Amino acid sequence: MESATVQAGSGGSVAFGFNRLGLVRQLGLMVGLAATIAIGFAVVLWSQEPDYRVLYNNVSYADANQIVEQLQLNDIPYKFDSTGHNILVADEYLHKARLRLAAEGFTNDNTVGFELLDKEQGLGTSQFMENARYRRGLEGELARTVTSMLAVRSARVHLALPKQSVFVRDQRKPTASVFLDLVAGKRLEAIQVEAITNLVASSIPELSSEDVTVVDQKGRLLNTRDMDTDVVLAAKQLEYTRRIEETLVNRVNSILQPVVGLGRYRAEVSANIDFTSVEQTDLHR
Repeated sequence: MESATVQAGSGGSVAFGFNRLGLVRQLGLMVGLAATIAIGFAVVLWSQEPDYRVLYNNVSYADANQIVEQLQLNDIPYKFDSTGHNILVADEYLHKARLRLAAEGFTNDNTVGFELLDKEQGLGTSQFMENARYRRGLEGELARTVTSMLAVRSARVHLALPKQSVFVRDQRKPTASVFLDLVAGKRLEAIQVEAITNLVASSIPELSSEDVTVVDQKGRLLNTRDMDTDVVLAAKQLEYTRRIEETLVNRVNSILQPVVGLGRYRAEVSANIDFTSVEQTDLHR
């Protein structure tokens, strides 16, 4: 009975203290309480918001308009990322959105491949137009193959295929150029660039890998056609040294990190590799 009396007295003292405050302070306390409640509701709603995943990236505004129309017709929640070029949908609607858009014939890949040859050609189509369609289809197929690499966002391939001549002195070799739009923060290793070069060269008859040029969106030449063997050898040795240093640093981190802790140390490795080669010939009698 005494405890009930104390509780009642405590509540009365709180109410009495609030009434003793000025009008401005009372309003301030009420606004602060309302803001606290609003923040609590916002946190709850934010925690219940579904995860969004990328539906299509690097979409033009014209294509984005068509995608948004289809998403709205199918009541699929969507939003754009901070760049405005990537469309995100709720994780649970991702597969549904892709199926509905595919049914409408929309694909984010505007590259034309060998399906260009499936279209019917008129009776008056010239040999020049047939060759142009074949070259365009081949360029599209090569671009699709190169784009399948993880670090490549999109690619364009340009082929220069000279007309074959019956005269030997008039023979000209084909050439190719590959333009790569790399994913932000990604880069191609030298072995990957060499793979792209060999891929294009192997797809065209009589095309040498030395006649294939690969550049990125920043205008940097990714493959070199320098015929100086010493320069090429030095570049390969430097790349090999860098790989050895990275391997040793990873080994040191795997040993120290469990013991010292992440961010409590700094490891660097400088490898000095002797690439001197010696040839020796033994003559046995």
